[in-house]
Order: sequence, then C-alpha cells, then structure tokens
Amino acid sequence: MVIRGRLACQSIGDRQTNRSLIIAIHIVYDDQHTSTPPEDHMPALQTAPAAADYKTMELRPMSGAIGAYVYGIDLKDRKNEAMWAELRRAFLEYHVIAVRGQSLSPADQYEVGRFFGEPCFYPFAKGMDGFPEMTRMVKEAEDRVNFGADWHTDTSYLKEPPRATLLYAVETPPKGGDTLYANTRAAYDALSDGMKTMLKGVIGVFSGGLKHKKGGDRTAHHARITHMAVQKADEANQYEARHPVVRTHPDTGSKALYLSSLHTLRFDGMTEHESRPIIEMLNDHCIEPQFTCRVNWEPGQLTVWDNRCTLHNAINDYHGYRREMRRLTVGPEVPR
Repeated sequence: MVIRGRLACQSIGDRQTNRSLIIAIHIVYDDQHTSTPPEDHMPALQTAPAAADYKTMELRPMSGAIGAYVYGIDLKDRKNEAMWAELRRAFLEYHVIAVRGQSLSPADQYEVGRFFGEPCFYPFAKGMDGFPEMTRMVKEAEDRVNFGADWHTDTSYLKEPPRATLLYAVETPPKGGDTLYANTRAAYDALSDGMKTMLKGVIGVFSGGLKHKKGGDRTAHHARITHMAVQKADEANQYEARHPVVRTHPDTGSKALYLSSLHTLRFDGMTEHESRPIIEMLNDHCIEPQFTCRVNWEPGQLTVWDNRCTLHNAINDYHGYRREMRRLTVGPEVPR
C-alpha cells in the first residue's frame, strides 16, 4: 500500500485575508485505494472540516485554494436529490470537482450537464452526432500539439460565455496529461486595495483569434491539430466580446478576476500597448502556485469547473500516448 502526504489548506468564507491560510494536514492514499486510512496512520487533524460536512459523497481537497476529488456517487442516479444538492454545493465551494469512478455515455454526460445549465455550442470544433454541443478532444500518440493548452477560461470571447465546463475522460495516458486550474477569486482577494480600485469598472475586450498564442494565431493552431474536427479558424477574429475584468459571481456574490493573456486583447478605451503589461501581470498573478491545483485524470472521471472564477491549462507532456476526452460547456451567462 502506498501512502503519500499532502498539505490541504481550507479557507473559511470571508475570514481569509490576503494570503492567510488555515491549514489542516491529511493523508491521501494512492488513487486506486478508496477505503478509509487506518487510525494509526492518521494525523491529529484528520480532514478539512468542509470536506467532512458532506454526507452523500467523499471529498478529498486537491490543494488549499481550489479543487476536490469526489468519490462514492453515481452520476446516473437522477433521483438522489441530496446528492445533487451536495454536488452543487461542492461545485460552488471548490470551483473544480473531479468525480471519479463513473461510466458515462454521451447521453449521460449531456444529462449531467443540464443539471449545471443549458448546453452551449462551441464554435471552433464540430459537435458529436446526436449531441451537437459536445465535442471530442483527441490527441493521438503521434500528435505533438494538444487542444486547450495555455491558461484561459472557456470561450470568454462569446457574448454569453458558459457557466461551467464538463470534461469526461474516455482514454488517458499512463503518465502526464494533467490539467492545471487557478482560483481567480482568491487571486482577486489577494490584490492590493489600490489595484482593486484601479480595476473597478474596467472592461476587457476578448477575442477568439488567439492573437497572442505561442506558435501563432488560431489558424496556425488549427493547422497543427490533426485528429480533431476543428473548424471556423478563418472566422475567429469575428468572435469578440466585452466583459468586466472583475466579475461578481451570481451565486456567491464574490468577486473574481476575469481575464487571460490568451483571450483578453486589451482594455476598452485603451490600446493593446497600454493594456498588455497589466493583462500579463494579472494573468501571472492568477496562476501563482498558492492559487492553483493540479487534476490528475483517469478513465471514467468527470471534471466540472466554474468558468466564472477559474483559469485552466491542459499540460502537453504525454507525447507517444493517446488521450481522448468529451467536452461540454453549459449555462450561458452575461458576466456582470
């Protein structure tokens, strides 16, 4: 049996100020071992209090700032109201929830998605037969470029970007292929009062053109994606929207940074030359390690994240192995 230690830091509501953290230490077993650790291996503080409050599922926080693995539930059980209520609570509390041990067809994933909101169309990849809003994300063993790399929040260049993304693992590499996530609410909270004042009311101009992506814009990027049904690269610059760079979460009332180096071109009323240093600084601030977690994938895992207060980045470190996922975005909302 393999045991590895992990520090878990759980912030408590609005009592967290700047980067002060309340720390609890707990042991996380090897991912294939799902039973409760024996008492002689447990430290004095056994689990973060918030995780222990859940009755219908087991939660294992990924880091102090964001993310939790979820065990012990069946997402095909539509009638378990208590479970679904706790799942929504976990989604709002942890921002990223990775539900393991599932066996979901596209229809099942679609129904789970509808719990979080109405499905959204993704403009730059063809949908699956019977599920036009759902896309297959595939990197074959011989491919060198993956889809979803670089820090971003999904489709912020749309007038009504999605509330949540649901990504289901069909096939995963034996190593690598993790996804990084950042908590932009915690990043906003850690800003100085002066920076918060400066950003108040600032509107970002978001574009689907990937003008600042390493290796070229969306046309160049699509040309290197060989096993996905990508489309409309020539129309990418037409997808442009204006949103506040500090948005208020409609469910929690908390504020979060809402921008990325990848999709935010500039601030409204300012040039790119004037805007880019601030955008880059804020992007780099959001992805500082203390605001992040790392999701490890396995087949049958459904990860759901809140696009309103997170960034994510798919790591491209599994050359020579195949990875296949199904992606669905849901809940179109106008950021406020």
